[in-house]
Formats: sequence, C-alpha cells, structure tokens
Amino acid sequence: MKLQEAVQVCRSSALEGVELIEFAQRLVGSRMTYSYSNSFDFPSRAFERGMGYCWHQASALNRILVALGVQSRLVYAVKTAMPQRVHEGITVPGHISGHVWCRVRYGSREGDVCPGNPDNRFGKVHFVPVSVIKNWNGWVCFWAYWGSAWVNAKRRRKLKR
Repeated sequence: MKLQEAVQVCRSSALEGVELIEFAQRLVGSRMTYSYSNSFDFPSRAFERGMGYCWHQASALNRILVALGVQSRLVYAVKTAMPQRVHEGITVPGHISGHVWCRVRYGSREGDVCPGNPDNRFGKVHFVPVSVIKNWNGWVCFWAYWGSAWVNAKRRRKLKR
C-alpha cells in the first residue's frame, strides 16, 4: 500500500475528528511492523514495505494526517522511557531511547499520537518523554537519519545474539 492509498482508505471511512485521527494511527500501526533492518528507507518506502522504526512510522502517519487536513507535526525527545515489548519473538526490556511521534491539534485539543502501540489513542501513548520535547526539523532529521541507522544496526546485532 502507498501513502496516497492509505489517505483514500481514511477518507472512505467517513470518520471525522478524533475518530479519523485514531483510525489513521491504527492503520499505520497495523500496516508497519517495527523494524531495525531498513533504517535507510525513506518513510514512504518503509510504509510500502510495511516495516520501519519510529521515524518511519510517525512520518508516514504525519503525512497521512496532513493530507487529510489534520494539523499534525513531528516531535521528538532524545530520551523517552519505553516499556518492555516483544520484537521478532524476543523480549526487549524497558529502556530509555530517543523517539519520534506526532503532535496533533484537533479543535482546542492538542495530543500526542503514535502508531507504535495498538493501545495508543489521541493524547495517550505507550511511552513517557523524560527529556525536553522538541519539534522535528531538517537539521535533526539529517543527524537522526544517520545516527538511527547506527543505533538500529547495533540493536539488531544485539537481538541476534
């Protein structure tokens, strides 16, 4: 599935407001498994492949939401407390990690939206930022692109052991 097809699926749902935002979030979350193996993909390619890490997933969701007319932007924190999870059949303990997600405004409400966990909802996410939350920008994207590739390769090697 391409991002534009996902936009059409969301539009054809006839949902509006928070329900549409959460529908798009669940669509991306169900469409993209978390992966350390395709760090160099851009978000649209990662979405088509159905796998990617947080930047891929959040960027795909952000593009879909913006195309739907939703006020959404990418934000990040250098340190977030991530809960324990299972990745490729291996339990990954809770840890501190950088993370990227969407901050969405609907009406007078602003909330965090992240496709990284099926239980997430508008304003309710599975992680806790423990450092300052900042707006994503081109400079951060450049360094995070290369840095995340290195971190993901390291994490992948560790999981294989």
